[in-house]
Amino acid sequence: MKRSTFILFYCAIGLSFLILVGGLFKMQILEGHIYQVEAESNRIRQLTVNAPRGVVYDRNGRQLVSNQPSFSVAVTEADMPEGDAAQAGVFETLASLLHTLPVWTVEPDKLFVRGDSQTPARVIHEMASLVGMSEADLTAQLTEANRTSWQTPSLLRRDLSPELVAQILAHGAAWPGVQVMNELQFNFITRRGRAYNPVTVKRNIPFETMQRVEEEHLHLPGVSVVPEPLRQYSAGSYLSHILGYVGPIPPAEYKASLPADGNGELPPYAKDDKVGLLGIEASMEDVLRGRKGVREIEINVNQREVREIANQPPLAGQNVALTLDTGLQMTVTHLLQDGINAAHAKSHSTIGGGVAVVQKVNTGEVLALVSLPSYDNNLFASGISQEDFDRLNNDPNNPMFPRAVSGNYPPGSTFKMITAAAGLQEGFITPSDTRNDPGHIDVPTTWDEATRNIYKCWKADGHGALTVVQALQQSCDVFFYELAGPSQRDARGLLTRFYMPHDPKQYLFNGMGIDNLHKYMTLFGLGAPTGIELPGEVKGVAPNAAWWAQQAPGNQWSLGDTLVAAIGQSYDLVTPLQLNNVTAAIANGGTLYQPQVVYQVLDSDGGTVVQDFHSKVTRQLTDANNPSGSVAPQNLAVVREGMRMAVNDVHLGTAHRTNLQGVHIAGKTGTAEIGEEIGTTGHRAAHAWFTAFAPYEQPEIAVTVLIEAGDDSLEGSTFAVPVARDIFKAYFHLNEADPQ
Repeated sequence: MKRSTFILFYCAIGLSFLILVGGLFKMQILEGHIYQVEAESNRIRQLTVNAPRGVVYDRNGRQLVSNQPSFSVAVTEADMPEGDAAQAGVFETLASLLHTLPVWTVEPDKLFVRGDSQTPARVIHEMASLVGMSEADLTAQLTEANRTSWQTPSLLRRDLSPELVAQILAHGAAWPGVQVMNELQFNFITRRGRAYNPVTVKRNIPFETMQRVEEEHLHLPGVSVVPEPLRQYSAGSYLSHILGYVGPIPPAEYKASLPADGNGELPPYAKDDKVGLLGIEASMEDVLRGRKGVREIEINVNQREVREIANQPPLAGQNVALTLDTGLQMTVTHLLQDGINAAHAKSHSTIGGGVAVVQKVNTGEVLALVSLPSYDNNLFASGISQEDFDRLNNDPNNPMFPRAVSGNYPPGSTFKMITAAAGLQEGFITPSDTRNDPGHIDVPTTWDEATRNIYKCWKADGHGALTVVQALQQSCDVFFYELAGPSQRDARGLLTRFYMPHDPKQYLFNGMGIDNLHKYMTLFGLGAPTGIELPGEVKGVAPNAAWWAQQAPGNQWSLGDTLVAAIGQSYDLVTPLQLNNVTAAIANGGTLYQPQVVYQVLDSDGGTVVQDFHSKVTRQLTDANNPSGSVAPQNLAVVREGMRMAVNDVHLGTAHRTNLQGVHIAGKTGTAEIGEEIGTTGHRAAHAWFTAFAPYEQPEIAVTVLIEAGDDSLEGSTFAVPVARDIFKAYFHLNEADPQ
């Protein structure tokens, strides 16, 4: 070998050595700290620790919500094998152990055009037909997915049968962004965050399943079983509309909860956390959830914990006591259900529900708040199946709808309490004045004197001459038409007028009009939420000409609109809770309280009161200096007297069936018509109302009962009154037999 060849050979060896030394120098000296951190990360883990969620009690200390031990399966991304195929294999093995079914998902950025809320009509039609959904419901679900998530799949349907999977897959590319996924993998993709934090993919697994997963640990890299409390609701359907339930945090809520970038603050939630989604669980989320802790641990090569290095314990959530009396809530539920059954036995209808409210008139405390039909919130806490979800979602009776706070209903004749108070306060009527009811009045149209609209009283032959107390007692419609009809000129310049049957004489309206009436609607709290600590409360409608102009531009509020508004029809809408609050304010002499269901906030041990109940006054109705108006105490007393006579007069009172020995009750019935006329009867389907308070002398509680219409007219005096009577009997512990 030539000398030059040896020189080149040794130079090559020397160069290789220099490269090796340089690489070692770079790894150990220049970048040594990087690899040290990575090595430590493989050995040391910093994990967040969820805080125990606070529990809930009723006013008597009965525990309504508890945390029961359960097991969940979690996956840690950093400990999974590399490669999509290997990871998919882990999920498939896990799915076979947990017996999970595939899910149907959509990636909104592929199905939607960004910024466009519409999806292709063909795809909507085909997908809806396949699962038996309405196109409107599916469109709403897809639109919500489009709004909240662009980067990850959104769930459309879970628990897919093999037949449905095959049908979905058959559409292939015709449904862009639509796919079938392993449920566990879907949960992992949509919930994952930091690579070293376990992500919960399945909750509440049976003990035997937990054991099988643990036995297969070496074959399931990255998979672990973790203890996790399961929310349990002891009263189930009796309190589901009030308590609500917990579930996976919605994407939008998670994003909104993230702290500002770079401030080092621990995020309050992870993507796989549970939060309150309805009821008290949602409205008191900040109180109940507590604060996460942090653990720093050392693990071995098998991802098993070796030792704990540091521990910042979580701060347990505080507990909440409610104003509710669970025993009364259950009793009221059964009484209301009996009333609904009786009403719909008459109407031959299975569609319809009801509401019952019991509230302390001098504090605003809600003792019972029942909406029927109801549902079992435990279904959601443990992870609802597709079958159960479909059953609830497709039920025409809408059991998940909280009617007491979210239902908008025409109040019917119960509204006459407000009309009477307004007329008295504005001077359009005095307690001794009378108005005549011949059974109906005829109001000529603007364009033709001979063409007249008929405004009937519920009593065809009329009530004759009545005072305002008698009008409330007998619920006369014509009295309140006349009280509300304003003196004004119509389009022909003629004063508003009406005619009585078989009487050619013209009678001029000289009542208060819609603006005065509207003022007292708002004074009594209508048209605005009550402020109760429950999500989803609607504000109802307190209509007037300005409101109507917004709803129907170009159309004018009519005289007829005012007349029927005065008897709680037209566009008047209230929630049962709003109406009960009105009754409570009339009963207590003019104080409008904010209804409350939260009684106390207790520390996590449950023994120390952190925040006590304080009644909250919304408005003092009798305050003459109130710029929004007032009602003099003597005028409220007249309304109360009319309500008392409605119960106590066994011959003329519309609510005489509520007359009890041992407690004096005052109340107002209502029959609120809805929809079109039923056949040739001249009647419309109608909700049955009754709102009342007791004792009359020293009011303690207000009770409101609503039974929704089926396919017939449900009179308040026939169907709602007996339910309220039995509620009063239960509350005051009376054993009196019903009258024959």
